[in-house]
Amino acid sequence: MSGRLDALGAEAIELGFTAAVAGVDRHALVDLREVEFCSSFGLRLLICVARALQRRGRRMVLFAAQPEVAEVFETVALDQMIPVAATEEEALARLGA
Repeated sequence: MSGRLDALGAEAIELGFTAAVAGVDRHALVDLREVEFCSSFGLRLLICVARALQRRGRRMVLFAAQPEVAEVFETVALDQMIPVAATEEEALARLGA
């Protein structure tokens, strides 16, 4: 992912992201290192896709969020719903890979 996960950014990627991540039968790692901003629209997108994966017995792990985005995740306790890791290696470990 890259850019801004605000109303416009989330809407622009919602269908493609959802199909690519929730449409396959495997766990998902989401690299956020190029995401510079995340609003409630971006949070909603991530939560909806994570829930779709959960219904299929799969998980999503987010990793490498920039400090501003990580702060949003901490503020809303996103890690209570979706695992958040600092690195790709940590994200893989959380999936047991």
